[in-house]
Amino acid sequence: MLLVALVGVARVARAADDQADPMKAPVAPSTIRLHQFTLPECLSLADRNFPNLWAARARLASVHAQLDEARWTPWSQWSASSSFGVMPPIQGSVIFPQSNLSARNISTLSSLEPFFNFSISGQIPLYTWGKIDNALRAAEANVRVNEWDMEKAKQQVHMDVRRAWYGLQLARDAKYVVDDAIHRIDKGIDGVREKIRKADPNVGEVDALRLETYKQDVISQSLSAPKGEAYALAGLRFLTGVETGFDVVDQPLKRPDRPLVGIAQYLEAARVLRPDVNMARAGVVARKAMVDYNRGKLFPDFGLGLGADYALSPNATQQNNAWAWDQFNHFWYWIGLGLKWNLDLLPQSARTQQAESQLEETRALERLALGNAEYEVEKAYADAVEAKGREEAWDRAEHLAKQWIVTVQDHIDLGTSDERGLLEPLRAYGNARIAHLYALMDLNVTMSSLALVSGWDGAAPTGG
Repeated sequence: MLLVALVGVARVARAADDQADPMKAPVAPSTIRLHQFTLPECLSLADRNFPNLWAARARLASVHAQLDEARWTPWSQWSASSSFGVMPPIQGSVIFPQSNLSARNISTLSSLEPFFNFSISGQIPLYTWGKIDNALRAAEANVRVNEWDMEKAKQQVHMDVRRAWYGLQLARDAKYVVDDAIHRIDKGIDGVREKIRKADPNVGEVDALRLETYKQDVISQSLSAPKGEAYALAGLRFLTGVETGFDVVDQPLKRPDRPLVGIAQYLEAARVLRPDVNMARAGVVARKAMVDYNRGKLFPDFGLGLGADYALSPNATQQNNAWAWDQFNHFWYWIGLGLKWNLDLLPQSARTQQAESQLEETRALERLALGNAEYEVEKAYADAVEAKGREEAWDRAEHLAKQWIVTVQDHIDLGTSDERGLLEPLRAYGNARIAHLYALMDLNVTMSSLALVSGWDGAAPTGG
């Protein structure tokens, strides 16, 4: 009781001194922490900031502009021109000319008056043998190609983020494992040293050196964990675009929160969702439209022609004769039906054959994309199955090694064994724990890779 009272008096005295001298008052710990990003937040940041996706969006905007061009070009076959200035007097008519040709030349600044001319003409297509529709089909298919190209870039970025994320978790978990192993080895070394000091005949200096050597081995292996953490953090900062104050939630590696379903579902997803397969399909549509477009160019376009021309020159005598070409004062317009036909039939036939060859090439690429998708899905599925089995085996080995350590430690505490018995179970546990962590990372990464090659991004682990 006296000791408790003395402690209480000391605390009161110290508090009074702190109030009297503010410089000695304890500093409150900082409560402001940087935001720690989750895996979904990292994926969202990568979607927003990664340069490759910005480039894909720019390409998509470019082909949208090409679609607008294809949509409006057939209806914009119009041209206009205008001229204006000053001219000298020109009098008379075709029958009774009073000014010769040289009168049009400006020789003096007197009697000059302005002139103005404006003309416009164009045509409205009525029937083009499908050229307008096929150009639109090709442009729309090209938009779909670039939409799937952007999706392909997005899924690849997601894969890179997930790989860096799980690599970072592995590095941090490895640091905790190493710290735990070193703590246990230090405890064993202290126990051996204590028994040596007590002249225990069951242990000797060799046992302590064996534990010290194993400790240095663990320390040397632990140096790769900070390097891996630095690599992963640098990769995540680059992928997310957050260069300063970046950190992620500190959580251990876990089994994927998405189940590994049957391979048939991944194969079906690849046929429906995989970006390069859909790019090939859209490419076939675009090439087919270009073949039809080039075939249509062998035939003339039928359309409606419109035009108007206006000229005003006060210094020139107006001609009212319909047979006279009055270039200085007139207003007329016209409307009529007509044909427009480019007669380069042999070169156009060659261009049609070229488009047909490109169509066959794209169809072959579609078959290649489907076959490659099936191969990559089956390969990734086999990797995921192997990683899943390996993770489960190392999980059991880790638990058995931990039970081994607990059993040996109980024997040491009871005095029926000594610290030398810790070396083998500690080594087994460390190897099993590290191998289990690598298996967990491999399982999450292979599941993410399976989601990538199948195009089923929702099948990837969420990191939660």
